[in-house]
Amino acid sequence: MRQEVHREPGLLKFFSSFVGAEERIAKEVFFLAYHLHWGHDEIVDLPTDDRWAYVRLLTERLEKEQDALEQARRR
Repeated sequence: MRQEVHREPGLLKFFSSFVGAEERIAKEVFFLAYHLHWGHDEIVDLPTDDRWAYVRLLTERLEKEQDALEQARRR
């Protein structure tokens, strides 16, 4: 089967897209669970757009906090 997949570049791309999606979702779940203390099911049950919005908001917040810490260290 592996040889068949390699002969069909479209199939390889198709299957590899699932691997990337699983890893991305795992990272999103970990990120939100770690920082917001939400449960796995609670995060996975969110619509994708909502989950991404929370990831963006949290990322922005953490970056602002990091910038404030760096500025405080320079003083």
